[in-house]
Amino acid sequence: MYVPKWSWLSLVVVLLLFSIAALLAGCDLAQVQPTSAPAVPTDTPPPARPTSAATGETPPVPSVITLTMWTTEAFSPTQTVTQGRVLAQQVAAFEASRPDVRIQFVLKKPYGKGGILDYLLTTSAVVPELLPDLVIMDVDELDAAVEGGLAQPLDDLIPPDLVGDLYAFARQAGSFDGRLYGLQYWADLDHLVYNTGRMTVHPSSWPGVLSNPGPYLFPAGGQAGLVNDDFLIQYLAVRGQPGEGEPFLDEGSLAAVLQFYQDGTSQGIFPPEILELQSTDDSWRDYLDGNAALSHVSTHGYLMERDLALNSAAAPIPAINGPGASIGRGWAIALVTSDPARQSLAAEFLSQLMSPETSAAWNQAANYAPTRQAALALWDQTDGYTRFLQQLLTAAQPRPALTNYTQVAAALQEAVEDVLSGAAAPEEAAAEAVEKVQ
Repeated sequence: MYVPKWSWLSLVVVLLLFSIAALLAGCDLAQVQPTSAPAVPTDTPPPARPTSAATGETPPVPSVITLTMWTTEAFSPTQTVTQGRVLAQQVAAFEASRPDVRIQFVLKKPYGKGGILDYLLTTSAVVPELLPDLVIMDVDELDAAVEGGLAQPLDDLIPPDLVGDLYAFARQAGSFDGRLYGLQYWADLDHLVYNTGRMTVHPSSWPGVLSNPGPYLFPAGGQAGLVNDDFLIQYLAVRGQPGEGEPFLDEGSLAAVLQFYQDGTSQGIFPPEILELQSTDDSWRDYLDGNAALSHVSTHGYLMERDLALNSAAAPIPAINGPGASIGRGWAIALVTSDPARQSLAAEFLSQLMSPETSAAWNQAANYAPTRQAALALWDQTDGYTRFLQQLLTAAQPRPALTNYTQVAAALQEAVEDVLSGAAAPEEAAAEAVEKVQ
């Protein structure tokens, strides 16, 4: 069939026009749907806080009070050991009951430069607003915090039944000028341990010690040049607590203790090695190694390793006429903040920590003696050592509060070393010690 030329040309023109139209439509589509560009960050205003329908006022945002406590690794809820978990549970319970309060523990060194007392004194002098609300510190350093105006009185903030339940030595150690400034949380005291396979009755006084064959170990070497509590126990049993205005050192009483030391040494009951023992940890270790029939030990050391002391029993340290009263060591919690509102909250938390249940659990986990009678009552009363601790804590005494304690303790240690080494007679060493502290 014949097709005219103009028909082919018409078809080509139509197809060309259709292609141009399609191309233009594609360009329009690209303009309608452009590629998204990266968003530029802008400051978005915070959402408006709801207002009260009745008054139209914006309600206040609830504030959270953070109570800060300076502490050491031994008394911290961050520990993975049991006593750490006990503290963590108490913090959680307190914060649950007080949603507007948080407890913050800040770890410090226990002693020396950068230690807790040093930080308290320097912070108070430079940036007092950074002082904590609560602090735990060695009870022997509490007096410095009180004198520096850092520790606040607790008398009107702590329940009277809690204070009355403290063992007498702990209450005295935390009190200054008739006011309570610290609550001692745990105690460590020295006592005697003896081998029941080598003796059936323990000595209760000096004559009993000198009539036993020994060896009898105690730390006569002193620590950092200062005499140990074991000597002070013997000395105070002779001297007694001095009255108001009386000097602490009495030459006759001191000579009597030094004579006892010389008699025990000359009879071979106190071996020469006791001058190398600086703490009850040293004498206790030698006892566990079988090197003695009797030894001094701390309650902490005994609780830690009593299972290793087969055929052993505990007793008070023998003194001149009977059992000597141990000296209570330990750490106390003190209030630092002077803000009344924060004081109230801090005292509430402190009272919770001092509850019999918490104190009993923490001290048992940490292997220390509690300072509340109600706390010790929650320990196993069928355990003979628990009953012994009750007697030891009841009779215990605080360390003598002496302004020149370091000077006195150094003079006493020198006298002990002179007598045990044979460099001086008891009366001579006693007279020299008294002269040094006058």
